Amino acid sequence: MTAKVELCHYANLWRDGDAAAGDRLFAELDCDLRRIAEARLFGERNFSLSAGELVNEAVIRLAGLDRIVWKSNAHILALASTIMRQVLLDHVRRKNSQKRWHEVVTLCTDVAHLEPNFELIALNMAMEELAEIDPQRADIVEMRYFGGMSLTSIGEVLGLSEATVKRRWVVTRAWLQDRLENS
Repeated sequence: MTAKVELCHYANLWRDGDAAAGDRLFAELDCDLRRIAEARLFGERNFSLSAGELVNEAVIRLAGLDRIVWKSNAHILALASTIMRQVLLDHVRRKNSQKRWHEVVTLCTDVAHLEPNFELIALNMAMEELAEIDPQRADIVEMRYFGGMSLTSIGEVLGLSEATVKRRWVVTRAWLQDRLENS
């Protein structure tokens, strides 16, 4: 893979309108983006989105972010993961508004102990509550759970040590699981 500095360089050139830099950036990130998308959709039969469509929609939304300064590969993946969650949430809301029923979504990740079935809308409500209490902890959940990012990468994005991220992740994961089970 290209060095992180180069990926940021390509991302910033792409933001400024260089389509070739965008092509290069997403060619380098394709495997990571598809891994995130496939994890979001794993085991889902009721979604009409494929992993490729989810990646494409995320890239389209990333293209609309014309004021962001990309800092690292982890920063790009964290934001892509957040956008993918929003795409799925928009998809579920759109279906619910058309059919007036809720869809159970199973989000899977290689992170252990937080794999229950729950509604994406309930998860989003819990994430919004968490963001009001502690936005940084919500960012950790976003990057770890939805992006499958390592503790080291999350620490890099947030400017925290790996140990601090780990402590906050353990406590926040327990809080989130409690909220989802008792909502």
